[in-house]
Amino acid sequence: MMKGNESLLDVKTFKGSTHPDSTRANGGGGFSLIYSNNGKRAVLNASFLDMLSHPTTVQFAYSDDVLAIGTYLDERNTNYTLRKSGKNGAIYNAALVKELIDQYELDFSERTSLTFPIMKTQELDNEVIVFINMKPEVELIDG
Repeated sequence: MMKGNESLLDVKTFKGSTHPDSTRANGGGGFSLIYSNNGKRAVLNASFLDMLSHPTTVQFAYSDDVLAIGTYLDERNTNYTLRKSGKNGAIYNAALVKELIDQYELDFSERTSLTFPIMKTQELDNEVIVFINMKPEVELIDG
């Protein structure tokens, strides 16, 4: 808001942004990791929770490039409690976040969060398993 004798700025002398607009190919990510001074957590978005029928706990399993998340993967896997965070589910567990960062060599040096799209889902023994490509720069072969 202009006050008193302030002169108007001429927007025609400003340099315009030329970076092309971009959108996420599949409407955003389904899984996020937050690693900040304010907290460390893993977040499953609302559509992710819908796929798993809104569980209260989830389990994680790893391969070299892919993370599997489901309500039950194996009896040896830890059950992590989901807390509601708006429409999302969050797991407030610094050790889990650190384990994922180490497992997939994720770089948080210039950011506090990373978001990953859902790669695919699969049903096994009447349980839905959601797969996340944790190294999206690596092209995975489906087969």
